[in-house]
Amino acid sequence: MASPSPSSIGSLSLAYLEAHPRDAARVLERLTPTAAADLLASVPLRLAAPVIRQMLPLFAARALDRLGDDRAAGLLRAVGPQAGVAVLRQMPRTRADVLISQLPAALAVAFRLLLGYPENTVGAWADPHALALTEDIRSAQAIDHLRSSGNEQDALYIVDGEQRLIGVVPMVDLLRAAADTPLRRLMQPPPITVPAQSLISALHDHPGWASARALPVVERGERFAGVLWQTALASARGPEREDEQSATPGDALSLLAGGYWNAVAGLIEVLVSWLPTNDRPAASAERRR
Repeated sequence: MASPSPSSIGSLSLAYLEAHPRDAARVLERLTPTAAADLLASVPLRLAAPVIRQMLPLFAARALDRLGDDRAAGLLRAVGPQAGVAVLRQMPRTRADVLISQLPAALAVAFRLLLGYPENTVGAWADPHALALTEDIRSAQAIDHLRSSGNEQDALYIVDGEQRLIGVVPMVDLLRAAADTPLRRLMQPPPITVPAQSLISALHDHPGWASARALPVVERGERFAGVLWQTALASARGPEREDEQSATPGDALSLLAGGYWNAVAGLIEVLVSWLPTNDRPAASAERRR
């Protein structure tokens, strides 16, 4: 599908951005990254931030990666840790580190906490670049997005406006569908999801591997975090771990990982509350649900 014409960009007036951030996000996702970046650079942060929250992280990251550090960091501060971290995971780690370093101290800590998972958890080994799209996108558009992403995928993942995983479209179904079929008509409920904070060692005998090479990974609130490939599971275990039979003190402590990462959001709220009012994320949607 061809990118929208310059007139499409002009139609995104300030009033439209403010009243319809979700619709504006869908338009920006169809623009080239440079065109989307130009628009995000030209509007006030208070209007750009809600649009970025509604954008799929991959497309938001491509746009922000073309902005200057000051503007990109300002947008991350405005959208808050949860939405901001989803975007940063789609960027090169070196650029993400630069942008985080420009955030207020307490907010930077919050971002780093959400970006990092213990090495023995699923989140540390998940592939965050698996393409996720919204249910209103047509199959032909979805195929174009897949081709441009260059990612290997066995299925397409469907998320809602809060980036919660709501469906899965098998690749064979996507390729057989008529070009104008919306993904909502093709998607199936996710048969399996894996919590990002769960221990990687517990996934070796997961029944999901019988029918899939990759399992969808979700964070707190069912937010889509990527996929865990079976090959990554093998790498995480390593050749020497195959014969391990007994638990170690480190394994026992790791069993607390789930509770720790569920508590991270509460800690982040405390950290962000220390910020001056002007430095706090603008959206109440980022608060703990």
